[in-house]
Amino acid sequence: MGNDSSFVDTLRKEGTFAPSTDLINKLLSCAKEIRIKPGGIVVGYGATDTGIYIVKEGIIQLLYFKGDKEVTFGFAFPGTFMCSPQSVYMNQPAVIQIESCKTASTVLRISKEDFFSMMRESNEFALWMFDIAMGQFYTSELKMIQINGSAEERYRNLLRFRPDIASAISSNRMASYLGVTPSWLCKIRKKLLYE
Repeated sequence: MGNDSSFVDTLRKEGTFAPSTDLINKLLSCAKEIRIKPGGIVVGYGATDTGIYIVKEGIIQLLYFKGDKEVTFGFAFPGTFMCSPQSVYMNQPAVIQIESCKTASTVLRISKEDFFSMMRESNEFALWMFDIAMGQFYTSELKMIQINGSAEERYRNLLRFRPDIASAISSNRMASYLGVTPSWLCKIRKKLLYE
């Protein structure tokens, strides 16, 4: 797989720990590039997929199902690492689904074996992955602070703090992320137009 320098820079800036170019290139040499069509599934709910993925292009949605309702709990952008923790950690079927948003996406898949081999071999890699994991915990906590309040407040905060998400996803996915119905989101948007 070819390693373009701009993507290497994107990966280096994903957390607060800056790994060496050699380490990033070693990781990328283990990766298989997969093109995902709009709305295509990377990891399907109920499938056991022990791969670790990195978004190379596009925006990826992470969701789970609550009864017959789809609940979006996050998005992944270029440079973001993602996986089904249930599959990777416990070798059990995924309870989340990972899929592409409105546009086609490209992801890199690294096998669990290659990933953990690098963890055992490289202290630098282990530190980098710890930093990535802590960054994802931090982002989850930040979301609880920033995307809260009434439905209207959550929408305003999404526009304020995450305009990249607001402009890149469909209304249905945005409604799911905010925890409202699409018709309720439409009412909120109309109200804000007249302010």
